[in-house]
Amino acid sequence: MKKFFILLLGLTFMAASCDLTGGLFDLGTGTRGVVKSEDSGETYSAANILQKKGDISGIGVNSLVFDPSRPDTLYLGSSNGIYKSEDAAKSWRYILSGITIADIALDPLQSNVIYAAGIVGANGKIIKSLDGGVSWVDIYTEPSKNNTVLSIAVGRSNSLVLAGLTTGEILRSVDKGHTWQASKDFADRITKILFNTSGTAYALTFHKGLIKSTDQGISWTMISDLLTKSSVSSFDQAPSSVSAFYDMALDQRQPGVLYLGTQEGLYRSTNDGVNWSFLGLPEKNTSLRVSALSVNPNNSNNLFVAVSSTIFKSANGGLTWETKILPTQSEVRRILINPQANNLIYLGLAAPRQ
Repeated sequence: MKKFFILLLGLTFMAASCDLTGGLFDLGTGTRGVVKSEDSGETYSAANILQKKGDISGIGVNSLVFDPSRPDTLYLGSSNGIYKSEDAAKSWRYILSGITIADIALDPLQSNVIYAAGIVGANGKIIKSLDGGVSWVDIYTEPSKNNTVLSIAVGRSNSLVLAGLTTGEILRSVDKGHTWQASKDFADRITKILFNTSGTAYALTFHKGLIKSTDQGISWTMISDLLTKSSVSSFDQAPSSVSAFYDMALDQRQPGVLYLGTQEGLYRSTNDGVNWSFLGLPEKNTSLRVSALSVNPNNSNNLFVAVSSTIFKSANGGLTWETKILPTQSEVRRILINPQANNLIYLGLAAPRQ
């Protein structure tokens, strides 16, 4: 396997000159970075200091994840590589360049084991670190050109790793990334993959919606194909249909409770996708595009939802909402809630999707 070493110079990627992803991850323009709240989302401030010199306020955040065993340690994936913080985002270190990162996943049982997905030149890539990002190995190169690895996830109780491509193919590895097999091709960008606590895998496609697998990614079932006005119950008036899907979140305390962030607003299922309800947001603008969402891992009623740079917070499961407008023209792409200190909220910003 080819070794990846830490590089200090940025590269120009082919993905930056081609619309391969439809704006699904940031390729590098405008003011972005990380914003942090220490009071459960009441106030926010920038958390962009770069160790030794500079800051990351110009970095578009494509992925932002916790170390599951040490949530003060975070990893940030961007168009120019990976950044790491070990002090709850008070400062960051630039640990890897030479690859455009679309997604990062840590092994839930071995948090020093990190998988990162993206593209180098014209080839989709998956790389892996066994030492917390000090060194990296190349574990997958996509043979088809201009086909980014957009998403990656690691199973909670086995060696299963799943990855999704721009073209809609899902890759599957049962040996921690040593070998890969094609699982399914949905002909639609796989923008996010998550596992729940019981091992069910969920994959979000950009136009077709949410699919799930209960057999370790071998077979998949569509569970969001009924998001139409006639089939969705709603607290408020539901739109006639859904045109695009941007984010999903799982309630870790209540199996089968799922949330979808779409072009037309926020949806929830309480029975693993059998039925859906539309949750109205107090959004006065014409856009209801939910760019990011998160559920408090210790409180199912505590929800955070982003519509561009506006943050909606609910303490009662979406019945009512508080609104916070961030002073930025960037879009919130990621929302993290510290599982050990729920007052700590992190937002990853990127250029608005076109």
